[in-house]
Amino acid sequence: MCRSTLFTKLFLLLLFACAMFFVGTYYYAIPLIDQRIYDIEVHAGKTSLNNLYSLLKQSKQDVAAWEQYSLNSHKKNLKNLINIAGKLLHSIYVRYSEHKLTMQQARAEAIAIISNFRYDKNNYLYLLDYNGTFIYHPDPKLDGYNGIDICDINGKKVVAPIIDKARAAGAAFHDYWWRRLGADKPSHKLSFSKNLPEWGWVIGSGTYLDDIAVESKQRRDQMILFLREYVRSSRIATNGYMYIFDGDLNMVIHPNANIEGTNFKTLKDPITNKSIGEELIAAAHSDKHSLVYMWDKPSDPGHYIYKKIAWVRYLPEYDYYVASSVYLDDLNSSGHVLATRLLQVTAFIAAVLLCLGVLFILSISNAIKKLACTANCIVDGNLDIKADIRRSDEIGKLADSFNQMVDKLREQIDLLEERVTLRTTTLTATVEQLEQNSEESRILRQANEMLQACRNEQEANEAIRIIMQKAFTANYGALFSLVYEGKKLQISADWNGDMATDTYFNHDACIGLRRGSTYVMTSHEQQLPCPHLGNNLSCISICVPVTAYGETFGILHQQLPQNSDENSVKRTLRMMEHISEYLANTVANLRLRARLQQQSVRDPLTGLFNRRYMDETLKLEESRALRNASQLAIMMLDVDHFKNFNDNYGHEIGDEALRQLGKLLRKYFRESDVPCRYGGEEFLIIMPNATLEQCHDKAEQLRSAVAGQLKVFHNGETIGITISIGVALFPQHGSRIHAAIKRADEALYRAKEQGRNRVVSAE
Repeated sequence: MCRSTLFTKLFLLLLFACAMFFVGTYYYAIPLIDQRIYDIEVHAGKTSLNNLYSLLKQSKQDVAAWEQYSLNSHKKNLKNLINIAGKLLHSIYVRYSEHKLTMQQARAEAIAIISNFRYDKNNYLYLLDYNGTFIYHPDPKLDGYNGIDICDINGKKVVAPIIDKARAAGAAFHDYWWRRLGADKPSHKLSFSKNLPEWGWVIGSGTYLDDIAVESKQRRDQMILFLREYVRSSRIATNGYMYIFDGDLNMVIHPNANIEGTNFKTLKDPITNKSIGEELIAAAHSDKHSLVYMWDKPSDPGHYIYKKIAWVRYLPEYDYYVASSVYLDDLNSSGHVLATRLLQVTAFIAAVLLCLGVLFILSISNAIKKLACTANCIVDGNLDIKADIRRSDEIGKLADSFNQMVDKLREQIDLLEERVTLRTTTLTATVEQLEQNSEESRILRQANEMLQACRNEQEANEAIRIIMQKAFTANYGALFSLVYEGKKLQISADWNGDMATDTYFNHDACIGLRRGSTYVMTSHEQQLPCPHLGNNLSCISICVPVTAYGETFGILHQQLPQNSDENSVKRTLRMMEHISEYLANTVANLRLRARLQQQSVRDPLTGLFNRRYMDETLKLEESRALRNASQLAIMMLDVDHFKNFNDNYGHEIGDEALRQLGKLLRKYFRESDVPCRYGGEEFLIIMPNATLEQCHDKAEQLRSAVAGQLKVFHNGETIGITISIGVALFPQHGSRIHAAIKRADEALYRAKEQGRNRVVSAE
């Protein structure tokens, strides 16, 4: 056969284009993308760390500014307060100078006014004369006492400097240590005093500096709280995070609340066996500010085989170390995802190229079809026809050669009559064979059409009985189906015999089924007979496995007389293999259709009806209840604390709990009830023709059964779950079914608010 130049060119072109496209993508684009994405993720991690570092540094300045602002604010308040009190005392003195009051009356009224002053945290005003005697002080021990020689805990005089500064400057601040009213220990106090020359007094008041420190601490705590929320909400790559620790390796802020406040001095680097905290501190003071080490993962604890990188910076203002860490696998994951997408796009483009190649091949095949039609016309005896193909490639050359061949054939036509006569006998036999093949094709076509029209396996079995009886009118045969999960062979259809269709055999009763291929027994004396033949050994037995997509459904069996010729056996075998293939495809499609229909209305995890089926059922039951003036009970239930359950034991154990709950719900309700998975850990049960009391009792029984029976085993631990249930009745609790569902959902939330593991009916 001549090699096609056109095909070779097309094939090599497509092969070269696809190869270059894949090689270029895989070896050039993908590594570049991986590295670029990795650099972006690293830059994002460093940027997050720098942002947190800047926030901490700015917070130090903010706190210092706040402390200064708070101190200035207290000073201003003290000045205002003393000025107000001074004006009041001046007004009293004016009345005295106008002889409206005696000195004794003026003095008493001034003391009364000053004694009534209270502000902030029980702070007060006091009066001193120039000799250091307290004209007024709220402490009875000091009222009227000469305190000119009183000293604070540092041995520093208190009263004398207050009087001297006030008289010298008119008003002045002075700090010292003084006891609060009712306190035993002195505190650092800032006092503001003002000279009252007309009275010969000094009036003063003060604020304790530790009150300002408390305000500053509150401000600092708010800053720490803000930073904690910022750290917990920040993520680097997929699972990376940031944290803050001090120079003593105490964890100040960490996304995991259980780690905050702990000391990790004893935590070792599994590779170097050094303190991981000390290594992080060393990295902070290095030029790169980074540390690469091996660590475990929350999903694989205790196995320190995962490479991790941390960036660390030191903040001397707080003696804090700000760090961010991420697994190197996470930094590369985004690049891998993008690379995968790129390979998918490459595959798509390759497919497009192949399609274009197919279109090109089709242009060639059309020319070949024209040539084939010309050949058919010549076979019919029309030797005047020509192949009208004008091409410059091999197809055009073939058409020219074909036309030349027809010309020569026309010249030698007379010589062929002799040969035709010689071949008549052979052709007659061939025609008979073709007719037989045509009959077989007709039967097979009818078999295929009949099997395709079947709606279930019973119809398929009946169709096989009709087909085989038509194809083999005198010989016994049967269809054996695998039942009981492949453990038994059952005669599901037979023809030209009287064996009961419910007869069973062991699954290995057919040698063809054991071998997984067609088995023909022509002589039981030389071959092992199938056990399902029993004593009927005087026949030729043919067993063809019914197999499709790697799954075996049964055996197609046919018996022929012992004296059947070889052609008859071959014909029977050929027919059975075709019919077996049709039957296998039909059964596979029917089972697949049944499984798909089941999956379309069932939740795959719990086996309960899904949300789609629930919506359709609710519409149907709502219409039925309104039409029949009946009622429809709705039960809405939810697994208690299921999020915590997943967090503590993992989603796999959570799925197992939902699976067992679904199994319990399927067994627990009436056949007319419809248990559905509403979503997540919520379930909804539709109970037609049930009262609210019946629904409530059933819900209480279900709640008790779940609490007492439903157990999940995890690492040797038996874990129980509880449920909360809300019930409602349609149309009692809503004119539309969705209103009743909402009332059941509200009842469910009340059950949760009342402590969970309980049943609450809609109000």
